[in-house]
Amino acid sequence: MGASGWARYPAAWARAKLGNHPERPWIVPAAVGWLRRRIRRNWSLLELGAGRSTPWFAKRAGRVLSFEDNEFWVEQTRGRLDELGLANAELRVLPVERFPSAVSELTDQFDLVVIDFLEAPEVSRVDAVGPAMERVRPGGHLLLDDSDRPGYAPAFDALAGWRSRRFSGVKDGWPEACETTIFTRPAEK
Repeated sequence: MGASGWARYPAAWARAKLGNHPERPWIVPAAVGWLRRRIRRNWSLLELGAGRSTPWFAKRAGRVLSFEDNEFWVEQTRGRLDELGLANAELRVLPVERFPSAVSELTDQFDLVVIDFLEAPEVSRVDAVGPAMERVRPGGHLLLDDSDRPGYAPAFDALAGWRSRRFSGVKDGWPEACETTIFTRPAEK
């Protein structure tokens, strides 16, 4: 973790212990700031794993399509979207094991694809990287949360031709340093 991450660590750790969590994606806060400065109203997002991040993205982007397998999170997220009057987010409920194939079946291109779902023994986030890469428009982004996990090394191999930006820090509610990586697909020439 860089110096700025360590400088923010005490405050992030205290928020985590006290349960004081801002309404923002549950990724490294520096990555949230990076996204906040880049997401535009004309962006289309695909989110694998809905929750706190879904309304945050829907406030900033033109369209959000989220896949989620947990009924609790679906109901919580729908309730929050309704409360905020956000109608530009679509939630699809399907088993997590279907996420990679459901992404493959899409024909849309997205400005940002977020891979941040709770894994199952039969499927990991790495399994979704290949299909997700195909759905990112040229010059668009793919976010892989918890990218510092050793088992995610194959994702970095698959995305080797893409520019990457790693963000290290402490997530809200998680008092351990972790990493979020945002990959940028090369623009077509």
